[in-house]
Amino acid sequence: MHFRIDMAPAIATVRRHADDAVRHMRDAHGISLTHTLDSLGHVDRLLATWRDAGATVDAMAPSLYAYGSYAGEVLREQEPGRWIEPASAVHGDGHDPFLYVRLLDGREWRPIGSPFSR
Repeated sequence: MHFRIDMAPAIATVRRHADDAVRHMRDAHGISLTHTLDSLGHVDRLLATWRDAGATVDAMAPSLYAYGSYAGEVLREQEPGRWIEPASAVHGDGHDPFLYVRLLDGREWRPIGSPFSR
C-alpha cells in the first residue's frame, strides 16, 4: 500500500482536515457532523460504504485523513487530550506514521491510521 505521507495531517493542520470532512459530509451527503460522539456513527457508515464499494486506500487517502482527523478532534473535544506526533523513527516505515490522540489518563487512540489498517 502506497500513500502520500506529505498530505497527511500534522498538528498544525489537523483541524483544517477535520473541517474538510465536515464540509464533505454536508455537501456530498446532506449530513451535519456535530462534533459529538454520536456523529462518529455517520463517519463509520460512510467509510463502510466506501470499503464495500471497493474503494482503494490509495484513492481515498485524502478523505481518510480528513475523516480520521474529524474523529480525533471529536474525541479530543469530549475527553481532554492532545494530538501527538509519532517519533520520527516511525515515519516512513509503514507502521502507523500518523498523528494520534493521547488522553490525559494515558490512553491512546489512532483515528487517522485506523482506516488504513482495515
